Amino acid sequence: MVTTVLVLAVFAGVLSLLSWDRANQVAGTVSAVIGVAALGVGVCGLLAPTGSASVQVSRTGRATATGGGNANTGAVASSSDGAVFVGETGDARADGGSANTGYRRQE
Repeated sequence: MVTTVLVLAVFAGVLSLLSWDRANQVAGTVSAVIGVAALGVGVCGLLAPTGSASVQVSRTGRATATGGGNANTGAVASSSDGAVFVGETGDARADGGSANTGYRRQE
């Protein structure tokens, strides 16, 4: 977002230094190039394969739950979340609750 604002500010500054006719030509050319680029991005987005999202969890810390709570250092995801990868999780301890250091499927 910041980059876009900076580019627009520089572009406006350059256009203000040009004569009206020259600024019109430059603005038209830049608009055409940006329009074609936007069309290309849109087409690439439509052609990109749509698959299930994946969840990746690794190198987590320690979790402790007391009073019947849940301690989780792994992943809790629904079955529609796609592939789930869990590795190198930390210790999970629960006093009267549940502890998870791997993958738990949420319905």
